[in-house]
Amino acid sequence: MLVRDIEKALLHSEQQGYGFGPMSLSKGALVHLTRRMENGEGREPLHVLELGGGQSTLFWRSLLALELLAVKVTTLEHQPTWAGELQTRVEGQPIRVVRQPLKQIGDEDWERLFAEPDQAAGLWEHIGEEVPESQYGHYTIRNTFYGDLASMMPAPQSIDAMIVDGPHGNGRSLAYPLFAPALKTGALVLIDDFDHYPFLADLGRIFRYEELYREIIGDKHWVLARIAGRKPAPGV
Repeated sequence: MLVRDIEKALLHSEQQGYGFGPMSLSKGALVHLTRRMENGEGREPLHVLELGGGQSTLFWRSLLALELLAVKVTTLEHQPTWAGELQTRVEGQPIRVVRQPLKQIGDEDWERLFAEPDQAAGLWEHIGEEVPESQYGHYTIRNTFYGDLASMMPAPQSIDAMIVDGPHGNGRSLAYPLFAPALKTGALVLIDDFDHYPFLADLGRIFRYEELYREIIGDKHWVLARIAGRKPAPGV
């Protein structure tokens, strides 16, 4: 995409939304992501999986409303009220906001998911414990991810871009084994707050990847990577 078109969508989303405040994804991150996204002639809309919704969700709505990029977006959000408000704001566009409970697992199950990414989604249904909603705002909660993935699991090789911006804590790394079959080779992965936990090291346990860009300015710390392929399973 052209940067001038991306900037047009950013302005439109600010005027129609909440603005890019300290808790939102960086404008620069969205620029670097979408300038690498194009619809080839006759191609289906690009599928974006967004973990954690907000102003970035409204940016996708603006791209669609202005007919600048054909995308379909699946946004996972664990805060019930916030998920409902977002879904109301994106009605009429191919953006699905899926309200998700949170689930927490132990370290042994964590290692098992990373060791068996092709079976991780099936294993996920049978492990872990539900997190009480009273703990949803805890920023340092461990090994916690969205709990009801069976209701929205993307098809194999269907995800063109994934934004890793939720939930809180180290558990967002679980996106890599759980969505490994769905991520295309060449898929873009944007990781917010990438240096808060070993998110890049965890990505490297499942995938070979190329780092395209990173930014650390004030409270905006993010990295953009491109999937180059799956790593062989341990022992193979």
